[in-house]
Amino acid sequence: MNPISALFDYCKSTYFLWRLNGVSVLSCAVNLACLVLVYAIIPLESKRYSKLRHRFYYYYPQIKRNKPKALDPLRVIIQTVYLIFVKHDHRDTTNMSILMDFLISKTKAYIIQPVIRLTDLYTQKLHQHIRASERILPQNKRNLSLLFLILSFLASIVAISQPLDVRYQFVFVFLMWITALILKSVKNRVSLMLLIVISIIIATRYIYWRIHSTLLLVDTFTAICAITLLIAEMYTFVILILSYFQVSWVLERKPYPLPKDHSLWPSVDIYIPSYNEPLDVVKPCLLAALDIDWPEDKLNVYMLDDGSREEFETYCKSIGVGYIKRKEHNHAKAGNINHALTKTNGELIAIFDCDHIPTRAFLQMTVGWMVFDKNIALVQTPHHFYSEDPFEKNLSLKGKIPAENALFHDFIQKGNDTWNATMFCGSCAVIRRAPLEEIGGIAVETVTEDAHTSLRLNRKGYSSAFISMPLAAGLATESLADHINQRIRWARGMIQIFRVDNPLLGKGLTIPQRLCFTNAMIHFLHGLPRIIFLIAPLPYLFFNVYVIFATGLAILSYVFPYMLHTTITNQRIQGNKRFYFWGVIYETILSWYITLPTLIALISPKHGKFNVTSKGSSNDKDYFDWTVSKPYIFLIFLNFAGLVYGIYKMIFDPYAEISTILINLGWVSYNLLVLGAAAAVALETKQVRASPRVPCAIDVVLEYSSGNAINAVVKDFSKNGLALELPNFRTKDKMLSDLFYENRTVYITFTKDEINYRFKAQVRFSQNQKIGVRLCLENKQQEIEYIRCTFASAERWTHSFDNLTQDSLAHGIHTLIVFGLNGYLKMLKNAPHVFRELLWVVIKCLMFGFSLLPHPLDMNSKIYRKNAIR
Repeated sequence: MNPISALFDYCKSTYFLWRLNGVSVLSCAVNLACLVLVYAIIPLESKRYSKLRHRFYYYYPQIKRNKPKALDPLRVIIQTVYLIFVKHDHRDTTNMSILMDFLISKTKAYIIQPVIRLTDLYTQKLHQHIRASERILPQNKRNLSLLFLILSFLASIVAISQPLDVRYQFVFVFLMWITALILKSVKNRVSLMLLIVISIIIATRYIYWRIHSTLLLVDTFTAICAITLLIAEMYTFVILILSYFQVSWVLERKPYPLPKDHSLWPSVDIYIPSYNEPLDVVKPCLLAALDIDWPEDKLNVYMLDDGSREEFETYCKSIGVGYIKRKEHNHAKAGNINHALTKTNGELIAIFDCDHIPTRAFLQMTVGWMVFDKNIALVQTPHHFYSEDPFEKNLSLKGKIPAENALFHDFIQKGNDTWNATMFCGSCAVIRRAPLEEIGGIAVETVTEDAHTSLRLNRKGYSSAFISMPLAAGLATESLADHINQRIRWARGMIQIFRVDNPLLGKGLTIPQRLCFTNAMIHFLHGLPRIIFLIAPLPYLFFNVYVIFATGLAILSYVFPYMLHTTITNQRIQGNKRFYFWGVIYETILSWYITLPTLIALISPKHGKFNVTSKGSSNDKDYFDWTVSKPYIFLIFLNFAGLVYGIYKMIFDPYAEISTILINLGWVSYNLLVLGAAAAVALETKQVRASPRVPCAIDVVLEYSSGNAINAVVKDFSKNGLALELPNFRTKDKMLSDLFYENRTVYITFTKDEINYRFKAQVRFSQNQKIGVRLCLENKQQEIEYIRCTFASAERWTHSFDNLTQDSLAHGIHTLIVFGLNGYLKMLKNAPHVFRELLWVVIKCLMFGFSLLPHPLDMNSKIYRKNAIR
């Protein structure tokens, strides 16, 4: 048959098939025209391209075979570029189509390989120079950090003083970007310092350009909008510089060994303050504290009950824990601890929140530094949580991204330790009694008594230390509302300290200590600047007000390099302690709620009270917290209105500045994704268990009758139950799990430090090779032994960030889009009917844009497996 006739018949049959499936005439016409054009250029009907035809829907998973869309050709082009330049699968070269192989080989041979060879040559030389320089670097890391920051400041002065037009500015930032990419691949401290220098140069030049060239103060409203945005940017610039200084060279402090002579070990009082927490939440902490590995005559455990509850007093007496209460309940937790100071006399004081469970080795891992250096008054360890925080729980992110608190507790505190500015965090810490009494006890003037106390200790000349090992674990905030309330207290308290005991003023602090504490305090002023950034593009879209008076090209040459270098440098510094864009999402969630409290504290620091974070609660169904989400919905409405009106202006306004409108529409779209991701966290997922389960893999022996026992693996545990995985084999024509019927009594033996611990339990469920049991702990000793084998095990909370998903800018953008759209879907599903239509329009627009993005290939898909066999 004539090839043209065959193609005509194929197009005709395809057209009728598509029309039967409901495809519009326009979509059919566009796709068939593109199909004919492709066949005219490439003879796809030949056997040479059979592999490409067979695997087309594997390489282009967003294209539906029998129901194409009008813009599918554009999607094919975007996906093709993505496959060639980003996602070429080297494992599949044997089955790669002739066309794809040809394009990739030529692109590599004539473009990519020469660039790679040149980059490798330059990088090798840079490595050699850096290694040579490291051998002669001074040993004092802190002085080295200061030196680099001074050099970056001087380089910034030179850089901002050079007037460059847009063309030369593009050349300058392009060279800086190439240098930054090369430095990012060099994993040592010197390259990090150079990255910081480049970022500061770009940031300083941007701020200078904003002040010098972009302010158009033609009327009052324009002046207010422009200056407000500039002040917000100046704030972020200051925070950026202080943050670089704080973590430019973190200290990886290890535990210091204690003397072999136990008589030289100091006496320790363990304080466990409580106010309104249930006894079931407090019990594990009390039992774990009693079991801490420390000489018995040098250890005393005290329950500080600020609720004066009889059941607590009775329980403490029954297990041998000291019970302390007070008549006047002033100054909340700080007053509670200060009252206990008058009732005890230990040389050191270890403090744990009542939901934290310390490991047996806690004191041995921390006290060594205090014995070695008598000037160390505080040793802090990270706050680690065995329950999921609201972000992990509501977005199903456990183990996929770093926890929200990881950046501070696992990284920033190491930077603070470099400058002798470790901050007391209220729990999981040891404090020397004499210095604490010297400063008048725990600070009571602010609601963040812990940070204020560490500031006072530093003012008195005492040192502090941070051991970057999770030696205790507790309960995270249960809901987004609880998380916000906790952060409101922190924000208010830190601003109170800034006002009543400003670290920049007064005596006793070094310059680095002043900068570290200042950064920690003014960081909580981010609420108002974040809101400003969320509404900044709207004045231009609605009123043609130039908040940044510059051309689109000028904005691209200054704004995007500033954002890009800040992102690259922060990601290099933070590594996998914080993923791309999550910091913005966290700040957006808090911004509305902390703005007013921080501003009030800034004006009147005495206002505000201590609020306790509830722990150990549960909810029996999913629900969307519309109360918490009101600010996000309001900001979403404003940004969506700006998006629609901007598109309208671009189409119908003959005088519209298209480039400026497009930049502002991009800004608004980014804001909408961030706000959508923030709203996604407000869908509270069901949590039936008040006691969270901790994933693990512990080998145990499971005894189900006299003389009959098997090896099993504990897959997770809680305060009163275990989930076990049984070996996969049958016994007497039955599955092994069939032997463990409901309510059957079994015995579980843990082996720890070559000691066996046997516990009685009852089977609660049995399915396949898994069973769940409820523990029957018969006395205090068994409860302590169970906690010793689970929560208080020294290796239980050792965590690594290496097993997280490898983060990248592309992965961060993809994650932001996914969770942004997911937030709108959640709101749509849970919204009253009157709001659903509006939200549906927003989702359709965003999902259309998302559909144009390239799709990753699924190596496990049926299409892939089917074609791989071929």
